[in-house]
Amino acid sequence: MWWSIVGLGGSCFVSSTDRKTALKGYQVWEDGELRAMCQHDSEDVLAREALVYKHLGEHPHILRCYGLEEVHPGIHSLRIEYAPLGDVRSFIRKHKETPLPIHIRLQMALDAAFGLSHIHEKGVQHCDTTCRNLFLFPDYRVKIGDFGGSMIEGHDETTAIIYEETAYELPLRGREFEARPARKRELFALGSAIYEMMAWSQPYEGMGDADIEEKYAAEEFPGLDGITASHIIRKCWAEEYESSDEVAEALRDIISSKKKASDGVDVQ
Repeated sequence: MWWSIVGLGGSCFVSSTDRKTALKGYQVWEDGELRAMCQHDSEDVLAREALVYKHLGEHPHILRCYGLEEVHPGIHSLRIEYAPLGDVRSFIRKHKETPLPIHIRLQMALDAAFGLSHIHEKGVQHCDTTCRNLFLFPDYRVKIGDFGGSMIEGHDETTAIIYEETAYELPLRGREFEARPARKRELFALGSAIYEMMAWSQPYEGMGDADIEEKYAAEEFPGLDGITASHIIRKCWAEEYESSDEVAEALRDIISSKKKASDGVDVQ
């Protein structure tokens, strides 16, 4: 694979030549040459993602976007901020045997909660909150990205085209699929992301989607014994929170208590 390609999703490559910004697109052009391409045109998806980023504006826990660029006549890519430490899930996989200290992982979870709070405040539903879409920066600070399947309230041009991973998906609980509350979906997914950061493993990692779906339908979730922030994760999964702000406040309480108990270690 061409050296500048740093990531590959379902319909786009992410490439970077300067490791300061990255281009997300379905074709990779460098020096006038086509280096790689996906099978399908993603112009519409990229345009909608650019619209969502513009709507969200700048925020310390949202990946920065610089807009669409024409990389070849009629071919566009999205110029985004480059995350030097990659996404959280890939980082966990690369450092499986050496988890980050728990106070750092709690701060990562808090960053994600802050980012999701801003997203919701702007009337956006991410639709695919997962550790794949949380990006790591120096000092292990987290920013949320990948808004290609997101929705903006009141904008007909943005309708959900993707949904959460199975292990991040709110069970039906007697409701129709589309009748599940949007915020509860997002908060359930946030709970799964916090679980992944605290357990240093995906919920039911290695299990097939059908089996996970069956367990969730039976209200059987990954065990939380010994998992930091277990009560927060449980409340996210049980739909007991009304907002990301509530989750952030609960995480800050844990961080504060651990800070006091750790002889003055600064976790901020």
